[in-house]
Amino acid sequence: MDGVPQRLEISSVERIVEGARLDDFGLSLEEGKEIQRRLQTGLTQFQAAQAGQQDRKCKDCDGLRRVHDYRSRTIDSLLGPCCVRVPRWCSCACGKAQDSRTSSLETLLNGRATPELERIQAELGSRLSFREAARVLDLVVPVESATHRHNHRTVSHRLAKVADQIEKWDIASPYRISRARESAVSVFIDGAYIRAVPGYQSRHFEIAMGRVVVQGRPPRQFAAAPNIATAKYDVVRAAMRAQGWLPGRDVTVFSDGEIGLQSIVLSATRQPVTHILDWFHLSMRLGHIEQAWEGIRHRQDLNVFLRDVAVHMPRMRHLLWSGYVREATRTVKHLLAQLDQYPGLRDTSIKLRRLYELITNLRTYLVQNKTSIVNYCQRYWSGKPISSSPAESAANSLVNARMNKKRQMRWSPIGAHRVLQVRAAVADGRLKKAKLDLAA
Repeated sequence: MDGVPQRLEISSVERIVEGARLDDFGLSLEEGKEIQRRLQTGLTQFQAAQAGQQDRKCKDCDGLRRVHDYRSRTIDSLLGPCCVRVPRWCSCACGKAQDSRTSSLETLLNGRATPELERIQAELGSRLSFREAARVLDLVVPVESATHRHNHRTVSHRLAKVADQIEKWDIASPYRISRARESAVSVFIDGAYIRAVPGYQSRHFEIAMGRVVVQGRPPRQFAAAPNIATAKYDVVRAAMRAQGWLPGRDVTVFSDGEIGLQSIVLSATRQPVTHILDWFHLSMRLGHIEQAWEGIRHRQDLNVFLRDVAVHMPRMRHLLWSGYVREATRTVKHLLAQLDQYPGLRDTSIKLRRLYELITNLRTYLVQNKTSIVNYCQRYWSGKPISSSPAESAANSLVNARMNKKRQMRWSPIGAHRVLQVRAAVADGRLKKAKLDLAA
């Protein structure tokens, strides 16, 4: 006490040398948990006693107050629950009231769980189901009895608490000046659907997630659900600020062409942005057309009628890959005009009708995104991104691994949003420290 070393026996371990087996090697899990629990109990009681001695002294007259009684406080920690004996003090003889909110004990014991335990529970709850996270904690964390085992509802509530802190600090984080001022800010954004809880307005709701990439910085992931207090564009703006974006700086958006995703970034920046259509989605549409064409181009009865189609079909991919949007659109019109000359033939052939529908959908897709199609060949050989694959990767790491892909749980928007905030912080490495690296 007060710098004087003290010695306290925590536990004793006995081992028999003769006939010892591998099971007797080292500490068992239960012995280790018991030693940790007793050490934690002794240390926390000592800290509470030291803090109580500081509070006993009156701040006005430096007199010592008398003890009124004692009460117990239980704080959950990563090494087990800590039940400490806390004194309550009588009023000082000078008559001055003391503010208990600023006392050393209240500062030390502020909360029902340590921040370290809350972060571990939040990370496990974001990676596993809540019940599985509670079961894993019971395996490694010391508990006093069966009544003090971890509960899945506790894991869920503490994950929500950590998620709200992350979101609050993210939204309130200031602008950060990036070292790479001349490099462009790239926002890769995509959407995913999650099964909603029974009673929600629809069976599914859409999640917007992606990554903000700036040269010289680790990528920053973001995700947001609809119909919550925090808008999707606020989450995107916070991620961009953390990456060094400042108002007026150029932003390039990569998406599959959905207007809603582009509008999120526009609302976040409040300025014009450069949108580039994802080559993967464009190539996938071309692949469907090429596959349908391969199924009918060897038919002898159609060779005479589809001669021009055979000429224009291989050119479409090359034209779009090189950024010739007008020529590609003109080629698509020629294909449709050739197929429109024989409506009766198209109606009798299912494969031909399917080809016509795919080409029609491609024409609509090109008209809607004609300003977003660039010279992908030039960008590719220059080492610049041409697809929203980082957003697809974010979808797998943030959404699919926890909420889709054979997961049976249904989600409310606020519940899914909180899990996504923690998963994004875990993926970026911002949940390791006591105070999160929110905008570093």
